Amino acid sequence: MRRISLLAIILLASCAKGNKDLKEKGFTLTVTAKNFPDSTQVYLYDEAREIILDSTYVLNEKFKLSGQVDLPVLGYLFFYDLENKPIDHYKYLYLENKDIAIDGEYSDFFNAQVTGSDQTDLMTAFDSVSANSETSKKISDQLDFLFSNANNQMALSNILYKKKEISKDSLLLFYTKLDAINSNSPKGQELLAYSKTISLKIGDKFRDISGNDLQGVEHKLSDYYGKVILLDFWSPDCPYSSQQHEKEFPKLIQKYNPEDFIIISYFIDEEKKDWEKLVKKEDANWLIISDLKGIKGENLSKYDVTGSPINFLIDKNGIVVFSSDGYYEGQNKIEKAIDELLQ
Repeated sequence: MRRISLLAIILLASCAKGNKDLKEKGFTLTVTAKNFPDSTQVYLYDEAREIILDSTYVLNEKFKLSGQVDLPVLGYLFFYDLENKPIDHYKYLYLENKDIAIDGEYSDFFNAQVTGSDQTDLMTAFDSVSANSETSKKISDQLDFLFSNANNQMALSNILYKKKEISKDSLLLFYTKLDAINSNSPKGQELLAYSKTISLKIGDKFRDISGNDLQGVEHKLSDYYGKVILLDFWSPDCPYSSQQHEKEFPKLIQKYNPEDFIIISYFIDEEKKDWEKLVKKEDANWLIISDLKGIKGENLSKYDVTGSPINFLIDKNGIVVFSSDGYYEGQNKIEKAIDELLQ
């Protein structure tokens, strides 16, 4: 059993109180927006939760926004003109529960100066490394930077984005560099779960996953053992998923006997209303399930899912015989693979 000294307990308690005070304080974003017209609409978007945190209007080339975040998170500012049309000016930054300032100009707001956000400074340095590295060294230079500056949400986000380019032993090493706050964060837990998962290969036995349909009925992949299963991971944010659902899947449903073949689509996002909207729009008549946990759910990590659409074809013996990333109209690779299994 790990022992913790009284001094460590006091320090932990102090840190917890400090973090709580910061969280309760929230952030204030004070912006100088030179040459922006009065009454330009401003929105502050939280990328992780996909929500608008605050909004306001430009007045006398200034505006102020505020809010709270549990952890530093990538956000961005975007604008609408007086006719409610989007303006092609935006700014990415990391939101932290601090006083943050931005100083920018209408014609080049993307490069506006941000002060008060340590993780925005870190992101800027990382972008500089990426831009200035030779092509052959870019990935290694990026990873060197991230491993040297590991213990924060910015580095975690970028490591997760590149996780398929990095060995799982290296990912676990990165995880050991995280403190309790970052290791227990959703991104930290996602990294840990992915790092411990053995990559799925053609010829491997399928990995069982479960989820509910829109009526709340639970379905397991193993419930359909003995059929050829097309397992499809999809998202409404991806137009290629929609194209595949509209152009390819109806043909497969019509062509093959349901006693031999089933499509199981797994919704990889968290908003049920988006799922319902897409199912209604696409008139999907095959099984669609989800746990609505998104990338934080273990179902996605079992299949190394990092985007959509991703398809796996599983034969009647439960063996993964084919996989594909993306949708390429007219290639019919999935149909040809199913034909071979059912001939």
